[in-house]
Amino acid sequence: MNAADERSLESIRQKIFPFLRASWSPLQINPEQKAPRFIILDECETLTDAAQLSLQTILDRDPKDVCVILICNSQSRIHPKLRQRLLRIRYDPPSRFIGDTSAFHSITRGDLRCEGRRQETEERLWFYLNCHPGEVRPFLEKAHVDMNTILTDILLLMNLLYILDEPIITLLNHTIPLASSGLFPDKINDIIEDILTSLKVKFEEQTLRKE
Repeated sequence: MNAADERSLESIRQKIFPFLRASWSPLQINPEQKAPRFIILDECETLTDAAQLSLQTILDRDPKDVCVILICNSQSRIHPKLRQRLLRIRYDPPSRFIGDTSAFHSITRGDLRCEGRRQETEERLWFYLNCHPGEVRPFLEKAHVDMNTILTDILLLMNLLYILDEPIITLLNHTIPLASSGLFPDKINDIIEDILTSLKVKFEEQTLRKE
């Protein structure tokens, strides 16, 4: 359950407690073999104090029957009575190796959720900087991500390379909502082609100045 959407005591009472009372034995291959039920609450720090404290009765149950997993961004916002009863595991963003200046880590800011898509993200970033103009349209037509993702990639990459200027920002601000609507795909593809051309020109000019 995403606690950010359902954060009240009533949500806990209406969803979690009925789940614990329900019988699953007809669905088990071997009804005599018991397996724990898992309750996973994402963004649980947004639960009200009353809702958090209501979980104490669940924690009183045998862990072999019920396993409770709370996911949060801030442990300090979890009620102390819950914190002292839970095993706390901290997940930090993947640390950047010494000398690692990859665009991927800079753009994703070490977000652990992005690691599983690292290869495809890095392939897109490489394409933006090295593609031939004739390859852009086929790439856009076969892309496995939506146009908003591509536009966001380009925005973050240009910002990272210090080549993002006011005209490009204005163009992106107009194009991203248009891409979200799903309308005029050909027009959006034309705009992305123009933006990628501008990106490559600016990047090459910047590289020449450094040399």
